[in-house]
Amino acid sequence: MIFCFPRTLSNNVETVLTLVGLYHWPCMRVSPTKVPLVSRKWGLAIAALAFSIRPTSAIIWVYVGLLELFVTHDKLRFIFLEVAPIGMLVLGLTCLLDRLMYGSWVLVPLNFLKFNFLSSGGDYYGTHKWHWYFTQGFLVMVFTFLPFSIAGIMQSKQWKLSGLIAWVLGLYSVLGHKEFRFVLPVLPIALMFSGYALAKMKASGSPDTERKGSLNIYTRCPSKMQFSILFLLATNIPMALYMSLVHQVHQFPLQ
Repeated sequence: MIFCFPRTLSNNVETVLTLVGLYHWPCMRVSPTKVPLVSRKWGLAIAALAFSIRPTSAIIWVYVGLLELFVTHDKLRFIFLEVAPIGMLVLGLTCLLDRLMYGSWVLVPLNFLKFNFLSSGGDYYGTHKWHWYFTQGFLVMVFTFLPFSIAGIMQSKQWKLSGLIAWVLGLYSVLGHKEFRFVLPVLPIALMFSGYALAKMKASGSPDTERKGSLNIYTRCPSKMQFSILFLLATNIPMALYMSLVHQVHQFPLQ
């Protein structure tokens, strides 16, 4: 995250709002019925705010919204008393702000959709193969956390979150123009899965699990988790320093 966040301020805000919003959506919890309905309203408000900042975040919230619509029992209430009012309110405030800044009525999300999706305007800035996110882009972002993320997905069985990662990567792969920052909102989710794998590794290798009276190997050599953490530090700290201090630095040093 250290070397993926710089210079992409709007995407950083989108990423933070995505994480906060996902926390409030009942469908993303293990027990959706135990989450109060007011939490879903907060999730909708945060999703609408993220969309007003980065219209492409709709890719994420369409997935979450459809999932919520599938699991909720009050579908009509969800659509007409929550999604519609909150969405119209945020869209109205956004239009008023754009009217103030541009001096005329402008529907920015519509223009964004026309330029990036309908006319492929983003292709002027370069294109990649359809598989770029799966074979290069997202793999570089996850870096050496990749095997731990995959292990965490398989061990946790949180298919809703892992499905969100696949959904985002899949839809963005349809577009010709691809950038690392476009899939930044799902990077913390992949890192969360790697943390889960490390936690499971610690639990399985803890000295408490050893048979009483047996030789404590834990004190003689590093555990799997300790070795994994050292490996992650040894690979990510140099990369963080290089990407933050050397790669694509300003052309003219500040005096």
